[in-house]
Amino acid sequence: MSLIRIHQATLILAVVILATGNAAFAHEPSFTWQYRGGVVNPEQWICDGDIPIAMFEQRLIEQPGENLLFFNGVEKPPLLRHLKLQPNGKPVIEGVQLYWVLIARQIITDQLVDINIDGQGTDCLEVEFITEDKHSVALSRRILTLTYDDVAGSYVWDFQCFLELNSPEVFNDRTVSFEFSDPWLVDCPGPAVAFQGMWGRRYRHFVFEDSEGGLSKIPINHFTTSHKSGIRLRPDGIFAAVTEGDSNPAIQFPGPEAEKSGISICWWGYDLHLNRQVTPVEMNAPVIAHFKLIDLPEEKARDLERRGVMKALGPDEWGGHREYPVYERRSSFTDGLALNGVYEGPVDPFPWKMIGDGALWDRSSGRTDTNSLKISRDNQGITRWQTFQGDGEGYFAEPWTPCRGYRVSVWVRTESVRGSGAYLALQYHIPNTVQIHPVVCSEKITGSKGWTKISLEIGPPPKETPDTGCLMLMFCQDGSGTTWFDDLEVEFLQ
Repeated sequence: MSLIRIHQATLILAVVILATGNAAFAHEPSFTWQYRGGVVNPEQWICDGDIPIAMFEQRLIEQPGENLLFFNGVEKPPLLRHLKLQPNGKPVIEGVQLYWVLIARQIITDQLVDINIDGQGTDCLEVEFITEDKHSVALSRRILTLTYDDVAGSYVWDFQCFLELNSPEVFNDRTVSFEFSDPWLVDCPGPAVAFQGMWGRRYRHFVFEDSEGGLSKIPINHFTTSHKSGIRLRPDGIFAAVTEGDSNPAIQFPGPEAEKSGISICWWGYDLHLNRQVTPVEMNAPVIAHFKLIDLPEEKARDLERRGVMKALGPDEWGGHREYPVYERRSSFTDGLALNGVYEGPVDPFPWKMIGDGALWDRSSGRTDTNSLKISRDNQGITRWQTFQGDGEGYFAEPWTPCRGYRVSVWVRTESVRGSGAYLALQYHIPNTVQIHPVVCSEKITGSKGWTKISLEIGPPPKETPDTGCLMLMFCQDGSGTTWFDDLEVEFLQ
């Protein structure tokens, strides 16, 4: 064959491929529910051919922060874990809850009744998860329909959620909000502090097509702002985490139920609380919610991020300050993060927060540069700078063992401090609970004194609560006067 004919044949093949939507390379799924060997009990996986694409899990959740903030205190939540959105991709959705939360930590349909599977070995797998709450107030039927969208190159995880209330009288004839799932993403949040072996951070923004016809953008950060609540999508509108070259997971609310559904973003783990408003009249029939999980093509994800508009924050949010210093284990308090900003770099830090009068992030005075955390009071009382929320495995850092504690040091300068004085304080902390662990305090400095290093050692955590969650750091001034804190250093005790 001549070179001209080869070029002609190549051109014809290219035209055919373009005209048929690249059909020659279309993926043909074969979905199955499979049992695979586990340590004691077999693992249950959804597979595409021989490739696992999601695992059904119901195990005991022991880590306090994870249990409280992802699972509402549910000991053994029924979940789908490690969901893939592309046939050759890696898991990008870490978990999807398969139950309703009617009253947090009280009425939750987490008791598994049955799993029914249809469509084994086909391109459309249907799985029905039946659960109920331990008090028999409600029965949940959740139908997962799994297909593949060849045009988008994405699996479509379609969840139809039905809730039958056996006792609507529990809700006292009032409109309530039920949570029907709380998906969270792989490697999001990123590590809160830098450490050896840390995972790679993913995503910088959420974007969504809102119910008013606009396109909104939300920064992914740990501030508790109004950006993160009351999110309403237009019917079939997209809510997506963006942007990554390999996958941009998105949520859709299809059909007429979309206008009754909403999303709130957790400041802690960026899990996505999917909720449904339910009126007293609706409680007499099955309550319906519907959502899909899909992958957003990279080009569309970048376009949404580019065009998305960030809504204005209220003037009093976070005390009216628009930027706060971020927590680092070695810090001279130079780096900050705006409430509507995204931190650049490999970590996704928590901010420091102010409690009490007279706290200021001083950008004009410090020990080694022109930055420090300052407290200035004219009267008696306590003001403190405090980590939001702390350091430890409950806050996206490396795991630490029960036999290891911390050494914390900071430099302090005081001017005319009266009262108990300025000091460093530490406390082991469990989120969302009454704090029962003692607050350990350093020496307290009064009067006027130049830069002085103060240190504390704490730990290991109390033996009766080995999974404490994190360590809270506080810089305090009890009394009048002015104190500067600078050059923090936090290290593990060996």
